[in-house]
Amino acid sequence: MGKVAIEDRRRWGVAVVVAVVVMTGFTLLVNLPLADPPVASSPIESSTRPTVKIARPDETDALLKEEAELRDLRPMFLPTDRNAALPDPKLEPGRTVLDGEGLKRGLADSDVQLGAELPPVATVGGKPVAQAAPVDALEAEGAAGGLLGFGRRARTSEPLPARGAFVEVTAMINGRNVRAESLPSEASPASDRPWSPLELIAVVDRAGLTSPLVVTEGSRVEEIDLHFKNYLTNSYRIGERLSPGIYRIVVAP
Repeated sequence: MGKVAIEDRRRWGVAVVVAVVVMTGFTLLVNLPLADPPVASSPIESSTRPTVKIARPDETDALLKEEAELRDLRPMFLPTDRNAALPDPKLEPGRTVLDGEGLKRGLADSDVQLGAELPPVATVGGKPVAQAAPVDALEAEGAAGGLLGFGRRARTSEPLPARGAFVEVTAMINGRNVRAESLPSEASPASDRPWSPLELIAVVDRAGLTSPLVVTEGSRVEEIDLHFKNYLTNSYRIGERLSPGIYRIVVAP
């Protein structure tokens, strides 16, 4: 029993000594400063170090001045002589050799009447404008004939010759006007109702009309359409007056 206790004490003693030695070594390792490595002396340290100087662009160094102006950022934020607007130039008052010369008139402006002996430039009815009356405008050159007839002159008018209708024939093949003449008074319809021009289509060969006339646009009065359709076919004999072809016939009052 005594031997076991002595062995335990020895083990604990050895463990305590090892622990103290380890802690002491760790403490020394952490707290001791590291020694700087030896630095070999160089000839540069022994000599004088160069000084830094700021170059000022001036007229002596043109290249440095141009580079400084090229890299200058002041015109972007501040007005300079390169980006500021210059004042507008002013014209200085001057004198000429003719400033002392003046026009010397022998007569006043009111006494000079250059146009008194000249003919009038504009006339109304053969009179100067200052002497013309409103009625002279009716006699002026270029006045319409109707203005002169308002109770001033007698106008004669000839009555138009009597006619029953007016017929116009156009060839459909080329659009040329073949015939245009007035029909006699016998061709006038018996009806007194107003009517509009009517259009008909005629097909003609060597023997005359190949078929009855076809009304393409009436006169809005059926009696008028039938009357001229029969008159052109039987009395006027339009088929014998035209050469073979297709024609458009217009009959107007």
